[in-house]
Amino acid sequence: MTHRRAIDQYLAQYALLPMGCPGLKGEWQHVMVLPCFDESPGFIHRFAQGFKTASLLLILVINRPASRPPEVNQPVREALAALPTLTLQLGYDLHRVSPSFSILSIDLEALEGATPCNQGVGRARRVGCDVALTLIDRQTVSSPWIYSTDADTEWDASLLSRTWPSEASAVSLPFTHRTTEDPALSQATLIYELTMHHYVLHLQAIGSPYAFHTLGSSCVIHSHAYAAVRGMPLRNAAEDFYLLNKLAKVGAVHRARGAGVSITSRQSNRVPFGTGPAVGRLLDAKNPCEVPLFYHADCFAVLGQLLQLFRHWSNEPETDTQAQLIEHLGTAIGTDLERLLTQWDYQKALRHIHKAGRSDAARQQHTHTWFDGFRLLKIIHLLRDHHFPNLTLNEAMRSPEQWPVIHTGTPRGLRDAIYTHLGWSR
Repeated sequence: MTHRRAIDQYLAQYALLPMGCPGLKGEWQHVMVLPCFDESPGFIHRFAQGFKTASLLLILVINRPASRPPEVNQPVREALAALPTLTLQLGYDLHRVSPSFSILSIDLEALEGATPCNQGVGRARRVGCDVALTLIDRQTVSSPWIYSTDADTEWDASLLSRTWPSEASAVSLPFTHRTTEDPALSQATLIYELTMHHYVLHLQAIGSPYAFHTLGSSCVIHSHAYAAVRGMPLRNAAEDFYLLNKLAKVGAVHRARGAGVSITSRQSNRVPFGTGPAVGRLLDAKNPCEVPLFYHADCFAVLGQLLQLFRHWSNEPETDTQAQLIEHLGTAIGTDLERLLTQWDYQKALRHIHKAGRSDAARQQHTHTWFDGFRLLKIIHLLRDHHFPNLTLNEAMRSPEQWPVIHTGTPRGLRDAIYTHLGWSR
Protein backbone atom coordinates (compact mmCIF):
# COMPACT_ATOMS: atom_id res chain seq x y z
CA MET A 1 0.00 0.00 0.00
CA THR A 2 1.38 3.43 -0.94
CA HIS A 3 1.93 6.12 1.70
CA ARG A 4 -0.76 8.27 0.12
CA ARG A 5 -3.32 5.48 0.15
CA ALA A 6 -2.46 4.45 3.73
CA ILE A 7 -3.06 7.98 5.02
CA ASP A 8 -6.27 8.41 3.01
CA GLN A 9 -7.61 5.09 4.27
CA TYR A 10 -6.67 5.83 7.88
CA LEU A 11 -8.25 9.29 7.91
CA ALA A 12 -11.40 7.96 6.24
CA GLN A 13 -11.91 4.86 8.40
CA TYR A 14 -9.99 5.02 11.68
CA ALA A 15 -9.14 8.59 12.71
CA LEU A 16 -10.62 10.01 15.92
CA LEU A 17 -11.50 13.59 15.03
CA PRO A 18 -14.21 14.83 17.42
CA MET A 19 -16.40 17.34 15.53
CA GLY A 20 -13.90 17.13 12.66
CA CYS A 21 -10.56 18.89 12.39
CA PRO A 22 -11.03 22.65 11.87
CA GLY A 23 -9.27 24.51 9.10
CA LEU A 24 -6.32 26.62 10.27
CA LYS A 25 -5.14 29.85 8.69
CA GLY A 26 -1.39 29.61 8.83
CA GLU A 27 1.39 27.16 8.15
CA TRP A 28 3.93 25.55 10.45
CA GLN A 29 6.99 23.46 9.83
CA HIS A 30 6.55 21.10 12.78
CA VAL A 31 3.77 19.64 14.92
CA MET A 32 3.94 18.28 18.46
CA VAL A 33 1.26 16.45 20.50
CA LEU A 34 0.93 16.80 24.28
CA PRO A 35 -1.87 15.19 26.38
CA CYS A 36 -2.83 17.36 29.34
CA PHE A 37 -4.53 16.11 32.49
CA ASP A 38 -4.21 17.71 35.94
CA GLU A 39 -1.11 19.71 35.03
CA SER A 40 0.21 22.92 36.51
CA PRO A 41 0.05 25.60 33.79
CA GLY A 42 3.73 26.43 34.26
CA PHE A 43 4.68 24.14 31.40
CA ILE A 44 2.97 26.52 28.94
CA HIS A 45 5.47 29.29 29.79
CA ARG A 46 8.35 26.78 29.63
CA PHE A 47 7.36 25.62 26.15
CA ALA A 48 6.76 29.22 25.07
CA GLN A 49 10.34 30.09 26.04
CA GLY A 50 11.88 26.97 24.57
CA PHE A 51 10.10 27.23 21.21
CA LYS A 52 9.84 31.02 20.92
CA THR A 53 11.45 31.11 17.47
CA ALA A 54 10.45 27.63 16.28
CA SER A 55 7.90 27.13 13.52
CA LEU A 56 5.81 24.80 15.64
CA LEU A 57 2.16 23.97 16.26
CA LEU A 58 1.73 22.37 19.69
CA ILE A 59 -1.48 20.33 19.89
CA LEU A 60 -2.58 20.29 23.52
CA VAL A 61 -5.28 17.69 24.28
CA ILE A 62 -7.08 18.49 27.55
CA ASN A 63 -8.66 15.40 29.07
CA ARG A 64 -9.68 13.80 32.37
CA PRO A 65 -11.04 10.43 33.52
CA ALA A 66 -14.48 10.15 35.06
CA SER A 67 -12.86 9.50 38.44
CA ARG A 68 -11.54 13.06 38.68
CA PRO A 69 -13.50 16.33 39.02
CA PRO A 70 -13.74 18.83 36.12
CA GLU A 71 -11.81 21.48 38.07
CA VAL A 72 -8.49 19.63 37.68
CA ASN A 73 -7.87 21.20 34.26
CA GLN A 74 -9.20 24.68 35.03
CA PRO A 75 -5.77 26.28 35.73
CA VAL A 76 -4.55 25.22 32.28
CA ARG A 77 -7.72 26.50 30.60
CA GLU A 78 -7.30 29.89 32.31
CA ALA A 79 -3.63 30.11 31.31
CA LEU A 80 -4.50 29.37 27.69
CA ALA A 81 -7.33 31.91 27.72
CA ALA A 82 -4.83 34.58 28.78
CA LEU A 83 -3.01 34.14 25.47
CA PRO A 84 -4.21 35.78 22.23
CA THR A 85 -6.90 33.25 21.32
CA LEU A 86 -9.01 32.46 18.28
CA THR A 87 -11.98 30.14 18.84
CA LEU A 88 -12.25 27.83 15.83
CA GLN A 89 -15.23 25.66 16.80
CA LEU A 90 -16.53 23.84 19.84
CA GLY A 91 -13.57 22.40 21.74
CA TYR A 92 -10.89 23.83 19.43
CA ASP A 93 -9.00 27.09 20.12
CA LEU A 94 -5.85 28.48 18.55
CA HIS A 95 -3.55 30.40 20.89
CA ARG A 96 -0.76 32.54 19.48
CA VAL A 97 2.40 32.38 21.57
CA SER A 98 4.84 34.03 19.16
CA PRO A 99 4.81 34.84 15.43
CA SER A 100 5.92 31.28 14.59
CA PHE A 101 4.76 29.22 17.60
CA SER A 102 1.09 28.51 18.33
CA ILE A 103 -0.89 26.15 20.54
CA LEU A 104 -3.97 24.34 19.23
CA SER A 105 -5.93 23.33 22.32
CA ILE A 106 -8.44 20.50 22.00
CA ASP A 107 -10.78 20.29 24.98
CA LEU A 108 -11.65 16.62 24.82
CA GLU A 109 -13.88 16.96 27.86
CA ALA A 110 -16.00 19.62 26.14
CA LEU A 111 -16.20 17.46 23.02
CA GLU A 112 -16.75 14.00 24.50
CA GLY A 113 -17.12 14.32 28.26
CA ALA A 114 -14.87 12.38 30.62
CA THR A 115 -12.49 9.96 28.90
CA PRO A 116 -13.24 6.26 29.53
CA CYS A 117 -10.88 5.03 32.24
CA ASN A 118 -9.66 2.14 30.10
CA GLN A 119 -8.58 4.53 27.31
CA GLY A 120 -7.14 7.46 29.25
CA VAL A 121 -3.96 8.99 27.89
CA GLY A 122 -4.07 6.69 24.84
CA ARG A 123 -7.26 8.34 23.62
CA ALA A 124 -5.85 11.82 24.24
CA ARG A 125 -2.67 11.02 22.29
CA ARG A 126 -4.76 9.36 19.55
CA VAL A 127 -6.94 12.44 19.02
CA GLY A 128 -3.89 14.73 19.04
CA CYS A 129 -1.93 12.57 16.61
CA ASP A 130 -4.95 12.13 14.32
CA VAL A 131 -5.40 15.90 14.16
CA ALA A 132 -1.66 16.25 13.51
CA LEU A 133 -1.87 13.70 10.68
CA THR A 134 -4.82 15.60 9.18
CA LEU A 135 -2.86 18.87 9.24
CA ILE A 136 0.17 17.17 7.66
CA ASP A 137 -2.13 15.75 4.98
CA ARG A 138 -3.52 19.25 4.33
CA GLN A 139 0.05 20.63 4.19
CA THR A 140 -0.75 23.00 7.04
CA VAL A 141 2.28 21.31 8.62
CA SER A 142 5.17 20.69 6.22
CA SER A 143 7.23 18.08 8.13
CA PRO A 144 5.95 14.48 7.94
CA TRP A 145 7.10 13.81 11.53
CA ILE A 146 4.78 13.97 14.58
CA TYR A 147 6.61 14.87 17.79
CA SER A 148 5.19 13.33 20.97
CA THR A 149 5.79 14.66 24.48
CA ASP A 150 4.39 15.35 27.95
CA ALA A 151 4.01 18.42 30.13
CA ASP A 152 6.90 17.48 32.42
CA THR A 153 9.54 17.85 29.70
CA GLU A 154 11.96 20.50 28.49
CA TRP A 155 13.00 20.54 24.85
CA ASP A 156 15.83 22.21 23.04
CA ALA A 157 14.31 23.69 19.89
CA SER A 158 17.31 22.35 17.92
CA LEU A 159 15.73 18.88 18.15
CA LEU A 160 13.14 20.05 15.65
CA SER A 161 15.83 20.80 13.08
CA ARG A 162 17.40 17.35 13.23
CA THR A 163 17.15 15.19 10.11
CA TRP A 164 15.72 11.74 10.80
CA PRO A 165 16.17 8.71 8.50
CA SER A 166 13.37 8.76 5.95
CA GLU A 167 13.03 4.97 6.12
CA ALA A 168 12.50 4.99 9.90
CA SER A 169 8.98 4.47 11.28
CA ALA A 170 9.80 6.42 14.45
CA VAL A 171 12.63 7.94 16.45
CA SER A 172 13.37 7.19 20.10
CA LEU A 173 14.99 10.33 21.50
CA PRO A 174 17.61 10.54 24.24
CA PHE A 175 16.23 11.65 27.58
CA THR A 176 17.32 12.35 31.12
CA HIS A 177 15.45 12.93 34.37
CA ARG A 178 16.39 16.17 36.08
CA THR A 179 17.42 16.07 39.71
CA THR A 180 15.24 17.91 42.19
CA GLU A 181 15.68 19.49 45.60
CA ASP A 182 14.19 16.30 47.08
CA PRO A 183 17.03 13.74 47.27
CA ALA A 184 14.63 10.82 47.84
CA LEU A 185 12.62 11.70 44.71
CA SER A 186 15.77 12.12 42.63
CA GLN A 187 17.12 8.77 43.83
CA ALA A 188 13.85 6.94 43.15
CA THR A 189 13.63 8.39 39.64
CA LEU A 190 17.25 7.52 38.91
CA ILE A 191 16.66 3.90 39.97
CA TYR A 192 13.61 3.59 37.73
CA GLU A 193 15.44 5.19 34.79
CA LEU A 194 18.22 2.62 35.26
CA THR A 195 15.66 -0.20 34.96
CA MET A 196 14.58 1.16 31.57
CA HIS A 197 18.18 1.37 30.36
CA HIS A 198 18.95 -2.10 31.75
CA TYR A 199 16.15 -3.65 29.69
CA VAL A 200 17.06 -1.86 26.46
CA LEU A 201 20.80 -2.57 26.81
CA HIS A 202 20.19 -6.30 27.22
CA LEU A 203 17.87 -6.42 24.22
CA GLN A 204 20.54 -4.54 22.28
CA ALA A 205 23.15 -7.10 23.38
CA ILE A 206 21.15 -10.00 21.91
CA GLY A 207 20.56 -8.12 18.65
CA SER A 208 16.85 -7.42 19.04
CA PRO A 209 15.30 -4.79 16.73
CA TYR A 210 13.07 -3.85 19.71
CA ALA A 211 16.02 -2.48 21.70
CA PHE A 212 14.75 1.07 22.04
CA HIS A 213 13.22 3.16 24.81
CA THR A 214 9.44 3.53 24.66
CA LEU A 215 8.55 6.89 26.18
CA GLY A 216 5.63 8.86 24.79
CA SER A 217 7.31 11.96 26.22
CA SER A 218 10.35 11.71 23.96
CA CYS A 219 9.65 10.14 20.60
CA VAL A 220 8.95 11.16 17.01
CA ILE A 221 6.56 9.27 14.73
CA HIS A 222 6.55 9.25 10.94
CA SER A 223 3.07 10.11 9.69
CA HIS A 224 3.08 7.44 6.99
CA ALA A 225 3.99 4.69 9.46
CA TYR A 226 1.47 6.01 11.99
CA ALA A 227 -1.30 5.61 9.43
CA ALA A 228 -0.04 2.19 8.35
CA VAL A 229 -0.36 0.78 11.89
CA ARG A 230 -3.79 2.41 12.41
CA GLY A 231 -2.79 4.94 15.00
CA MET A 232 -2.26 5.19 18.72
CA PRO A 233 -3.65 2.30 20.83
CA LEU A 234 -6.57 3.34 23.05
CA ARG A 235 -4.99 2.37 26.37
CA ASN A 236 -4.80 4.13 29.72
CA ALA A 237 -1.09 3.27 30.06
CA ALA A 238 1.76 1.80 27.97
CA GLU A 239 0.20 3.24 24.82
CA ASP A 240 3.69 4.37 23.80
CA PHE A 241 5.10 0.82 24.19
CA TYR A 242 2.32 -0.73 22.09
CA LEU A 243 2.53 1.96 19.39
CA LEU A 244 6.30 1.69 18.98
CA ASN A 245 5.98 -2.10 19.01
CA LYS A 246 3.62 -1.85 16.03
CA LEU A 247 5.75 0.76 14.28
CA ALA A 248 8.89 -1.41 14.52
CA LYS A 249 7.15 -3.95 12.29
CA VAL A 250 6.73 -1.53 9.37
CA GLY A 251 10.11 0.22 9.65
CA ALA A 252 13.07 0.44 12.00
CA VAL A 253 12.75 2.61 15.11
CA HIS A 254 15.76 4.92 14.92
CA ARG A 255 17.71 5.35 18.16
CA ALA A 256 18.83 8.97 18.16
CA ARG A 257 22.12 10.12 19.68
CA GLY A 258 23.31 13.44 21.03
CA ALA A 259 21.13 15.90 22.92
CA GLY A 260 17.65 14.91 23.98
CA VAL A 261 14.66 15.68 26.17
CA SER A 262 14.89 16.63 29.83
CA ILE A 263 12.13 15.18 32.04
CA THR A 264 11.07 16.40 35.49
CA SER A 265 11.49 13.89 38.29
CA ARG A 266 8.06 13.57 39.85
CA GLN A 267 5.65 11.16 41.46
CA SER A 268 2.38 10.78 39.57
CA ASN A 269 -0.72 8.59 39.61
CA ARG A 270 -2.16 9.78 36.28
CA VAL A 271 -1.70 6.28 34.88
CA PRO A 272 -1.86 2.86 36.62
CA PHE A 273 1.74 1.95 35.79
CA GLY A 274 4.82 3.53 34.29
CA THR A 275 7.36 6.03 35.59
CA GLY A 276 5.11 8.04 37.94
CA PRO A 277 3.54 5.13 39.88
CA ALA A 278 6.87 3.24 39.94
CA VAL A 279 8.62 6.24 41.46
CA GLY A 280 5.83 6.43 44.04
CA ARG A 281 6.35 2.80 45.04
CA LEU A 282 10.09 3.38 45.39
CA LEU A 283 9.45 6.41 47.59
CA ASP A 284 7.19 4.27 49.80
CA ALA A 285 9.91 1.64 50.23
CA LYS A 286 12.13 1.66 53.31
CA ASN A 287 15.20 1.33 51.09
CA PRO A 288 14.64 1.84 47.33
CA CYS A 289 17.97 0.18 46.56
CA GLU A 290 16.57 -3.07 48.01
CA VAL A 291 13.43 -3.18 45.84
CA PRO A 292 13.72 -6.02 43.25
CA LEU A 293 13.13 -4.18 39.97
CA PHE A 294 15.90 -5.38 37.65
CA TYR A 295 15.47 -8.43 35.42
CA HIS A 296 18.24 -10.97 35.89
CA ALA A 297 20.76 -11.06 33.04
CA ASP A 298 20.14 -14.81 32.67
CA CYS A 299 16.61 -14.00 31.45
CA PHE A 300 18.11 -12.25 28.45
CA ALA A 301 20.73 -14.96 27.90
CA VAL A 302 17.95 -17.54 27.64
CA LEU A 303 15.92 -15.22 25.41
CA GLY A 304 18.91 -14.83 23.09
CA GLN A 305 19.27 -18.62 22.84
CA LEU A 306 15.56 -19.01 22.16
CA LEU A 307 15.68 -16.45 19.34
CA GLN A 308 18.62 -18.29 17.77
CA LEU A 309 16.70 -21.56 17.95
CA PHE A 310 13.61 -19.93 16.48
CA ARG A 311 15.58 -18.58 13.52
CA HIS A 312 17.01 -22.07 12.95
CA TRP A 313 13.54 -23.61 13.11
CA SER A 314 12.18 -21.11 10.59
CA ASN A 315 14.70 -22.48 8.07
CA GLU A 316 14.06 -26.10 9.04
CA PRO A 317 10.43 -26.33 10.23
CA GLU A 318 10.50 -30.13 10.57
CA THR A 319 12.94 -29.91 13.50
CA ASP A 320 11.91 -31.51 16.81
CA THR A 321 11.58 -28.14 18.52
CA GLN A 322 10.60 -29.48 21.95
CA ALA A 323 13.64 -31.74 22.09
CA GLN A 324 15.93 -28.87 21.10
CA LEU A 325 14.46 -26.57 23.73
CA ILE A 326 15.20 -29.13 26.44
CA GLU A 327 18.64 -29.93 24.99
CA HIS A 328 19.76 -26.31 24.86
CA LEU A 329 17.90 -24.80 27.82
CA GLY A 330 17.30 -27.68 30.20
CA THR A 331 14.14 -29.57 31.07
CA ALA A 332 12.53 -26.99 33.39
CA ILE A 333 13.07 -23.89 31.25
CA GLY A 334 12.60 -25.73 27.95
CA THR A 335 9.27 -27.19 29.06
CA ASP A 336 7.98 -23.85 30.33
CA LEU A 337 8.95 -22.06 27.13
CA GLU A 338 7.44 -24.77 24.93
CA ARG A 339 4.17 -24.45 26.84
CA LEU A 340 4.05 -20.66 26.31
CA LEU A 341 5.07 -20.90 22.66
CA THR A 342 2.36 -23.49 22.10
CA GLN A 343 -0.23 -21.05 23.50
CA TRP A 344 0.92 -18.71 20.72
CA ASP A 345 0.66 -21.52 18.11
CA TYR A 346 4.32 -21.16 17.23
CA GLN A 347 4.40 -24.23 14.99
CA LYS A 348 1.88 -22.58 12.67
CA ALA A 349 3.97 -19.41 12.75
CA LEU A 350 7.12 -21.33 11.84
CA ARG A 351 5.43 -22.96 8.85
CA HIS A 352 4.18 -19.56 7.67
CA ILE A 353 7.59 -17.92 8.11
CA HIS A 354 9.33 -20.71 6.23
CA LYS A 355 6.85 -20.50 3.36
CA ALA A 356 6.65 -16.68 3.21
CA GLY A 357 10.40 -16.01 3.48
CA ARG A 358 12.39 -16.90 0.38
CA SER A 359 15.75 -16.36 2.06
CA ASP A 360 17.27 -16.61 5.51
CA ALA A 361 17.23 -12.80 5.80
CA ALA A 362 13.56 -12.64 4.82
CA ARG A 363 12.68 -15.35 7.31
CA GLN A 364 14.58 -13.52 10.01
CA GLN A 365 12.55 -10.40 9.31
CA HIS A 366 9.31 -12.40 9.52
CA THR A 367 10.57 -13.89 12.79
CA HIS A 368 11.13 -10.43 14.28
CA THR A 369 7.62 -9.44 13.22
CA TRP A 370 6.09 -12.46 14.95
CA PHE A 371 8.45 -12.43 17.95
CA ASP A 372 7.67 -8.80 18.68
CA GLY A 373 8.41 -6.60 21.69
CA PHE A 374 5.29 -7.77 23.51
CA ARG A 375 6.20 -11.46 23.17
CA LEU A 376 9.80 -10.75 24.17
CA LEU A 377 8.54 -9.12 27.36
CA LYS A 378 6.19 -12.06 28.07
CA ILE A 379 9.15 -14.45 27.76
CA ILE A 380 11.19 -12.31 30.17
CA HIS A 381 8.30 -12.28 32.64
CA LEU A 382 7.94 -16.07 32.48
CA LEU A 383 11.65 -16.51 33.18
CA ARG A 384 11.50 -13.94 35.98
CA ASP A 385 8.50 -15.55 37.66
CA HIS A 386 9.69 -19.17 37.49
CA HIS A 387 13.49 -19.24 37.15
CA PHE A 388 15.45 -16.02 37.64
CA PRO A 389 13.89 -13.63 40.20
CA ASN A 390 14.40 -9.89 39.88
CA LEU A 391 17.43 -8.27 41.46
CA THR A 392 17.60 -5.17 43.62
CA LEU A 393 19.76 -2.25 42.53
CA ASN A 394 22.35 -3.18 45.17
CA GLU A 395 22.48 -6.76 43.85
CA ALA A 396 22.70 -5.60 40.24
CA MET A 397 25.47 -3.12 41.05
CA ARG A 398 27.53 -5.85 42.73
CA SER A 399 27.32 -8.08 39.64
CA PRO A 400 29.22 -6.68 36.61
CA GLU A 401 27.67 -9.36 34.36
CA GLN A 402 24.27 -7.72 34.92
CA TRP A 403 25.32 -4.70 32.84
CA PRO A 404 26.41 -4.69 29.20
CA VAL A 405 28.44 -1.52 29.94
CA ILE A 406 31.39 -0.84 32.22
CA HIS A 407 30.47 1.42 35.12
CA THR A 408 32.11 3.16 38.06
CA GLY A 409 30.19 1.47 40.84
CA THR A 410 27.70 4.21 41.71
CA PRO A 411 24.18 4.65 40.29
CA ARG A 412 25.00 8.07 38.81
CA GLY A 413 28.28 6.77 37.43
CA LEU A 414 26.40 3.88 35.87
CA ARG A 415 23.90 6.24 34.25
CA ASP A 416 26.73 8.36 32.85
CA ALA A 417 28.39 5.24 31.42
CA ILE A 418 25.09 4.22 29.81
CA TYR A 419 24.68 7.68 28.24
CA THR A 420 28.19 7.39 26.82
CA HIS A 421 27.47 3.91 25.50
CA LEU A 422 24.24 5.10 23.84
CA GLY A 423 25.87 8.24 22.44
CA TRP A 424 23.65 10.54 24.48
CA SER A 425 24.79 13.94 25.73
CA ARG A 426 23.28 15.48 28.83
